[in-house]
Amino acid sequence: MNKLNVRKSSKVRQVQPEIAEKINEIGKVFNESVVGATQELYLPLHKTIDRKGITVHRDVSYGPNERHLLDIHVPEHSSGSMASVIFFHGGGFVRGHKNVAGEMMYGNISNYFARNGVIGINATYRLAPEHKWPSGAQDVGRALKWVRESIVGYGGEPAKLIAMGQSVGATHVATYAFRSDIHGSNGPSCAGFILMSGVYGINKENITDNQRAYYSEDASKYDDMAVLGKIDRANHPVFISVAELDPIMFEQSGISLINELANNHQNVPRFKQLLGHNHISQVASINTKDETVGADLMDFINSYV
Repeated sequence: MNKLNVRKSSKVRQVQPEIAEKINEIGKVFNESVVGATQELYLPLHKTIDRKGITVHRDVSYGPNERHLLDIHVPEHSSGSMASVIFFHGGGFVRGHKNVAGEMMYGNISNYFARNGVIGINATYRLAPEHKWPSGAQDVGRALKWVRESIVGYGGEPAKLIAMGQSVGATHVATYAFRSDIHGSNGPSCAGFILMSGVYGINKENITDNQRAYYSEDASKYDDMAVLGKIDRANHPVFISVAELDPIMFEQSGISLINELANNHQNVPRFKQLLGHNHISQVASINTKDETVGADLMDFINSYV
């Protein structure tokens, strides 16, 4: 098994104190104001990142829809047969994009992987209410198929592919990964999955407008659309994380997924509670001096590709 050379630096595995204080003040909540306030904390840091040595292929189409787009971040000096990580953003089923504030947000993730010798890919997918369940998971599968068939042209190895999602992106990745009615009889064909603060069940008593827009107005269908209780294939390595300052439903859902994978499928995922982070800072911090998240991601990737 070939190991990647993880870049050594002076980075530390803790949230920068001046940012940690402000994130703690925001508290254990998640809403649109949290998104904006947290992004504002990290945008100045990302503007100072040296992006030399990385070639970015922007808006590469992986399907027929206008949102079937990828950005592919490739290290310029590579040895070939590189691993790849494809990231699926959040956005509550009804919004979101592979890039926010130019490439400062979400592009930071693929840039980080490229700086560490891995091809980083950001994906955009179809949104509700125009596109209902399981369109998000289907787009995960479509994007992965494109990468497996095309990544050699960018210096990648098709077998060394990790799918990663955060928030709703994690929900879509998990739906694709663990349900054979979504990924098909040949399996998901990935080396592993990274799931950050997703929701894997559907709470009929506390359904949101965004969930209704994606799943259905008909609550009788929810059990059949969830990940929890519908897992029938789970033989791939899995990394599951939650943020310390996530609202409790994200933590509960992550633990429920771990329990189902372990108890029903004998697959015990790696688990990490990201101390000092909230729902947005866990991804916003990647590619800064804070290695709370990045170091564990690279360790997982190194273990399986």
